[in-house]
Amino acid sequence: MSTGLNDDDRKTFAGIADVLIPAAEGMPAASEIGIQGEILDKVLGFRPDLRENLLRGLRAVKGKAAREAAEFLNKTDGTAFGAISLAASAGYYMDPKVRKLIGYPGQENRPYNADETPEYVRNGMLKVVSDRGPIYKPTPK
Repeated sequence: MSTGLNDDDRKTFAGIADVLIPAAEGMPAASEIGIQGEILDKVLGFRPDLRENLLRGLRAVKGKAAREAAEFLNKTDGTAFGAISLAASAGYYMDPKVRKLIGYPGQENRPYNADETPEYVRNGMLKVVSDRGPIYKPTPK
């Protein structure tokens, strides 16, 4: 599947991604891992619904400085800015180098068992959520 992204789109995406995910505390900036290349293609393969809004946003700010582009989209087209932000963050944390730096070991390869209660249910992780009830109610103190 073609993503429809050209070199200018990718350059703009890399700049905005670096505004959103700059290098800090030993972590690389988004463009340092090549977020604008195969990683972005992979994200759009998983989430083709982002493509239209992402492209609209990138093309609306073509030629603007990265920070200016991000601020402009955030103020004028939240849907496009959201698509770009989601693609950047998803792609960043999909990268094996980033996962290694944050200590993420990867997903366990376990077969699904419908009769098994998941660990997060057994250890009570969802109790606060279930105790709260419907989302319009405040979380109990």
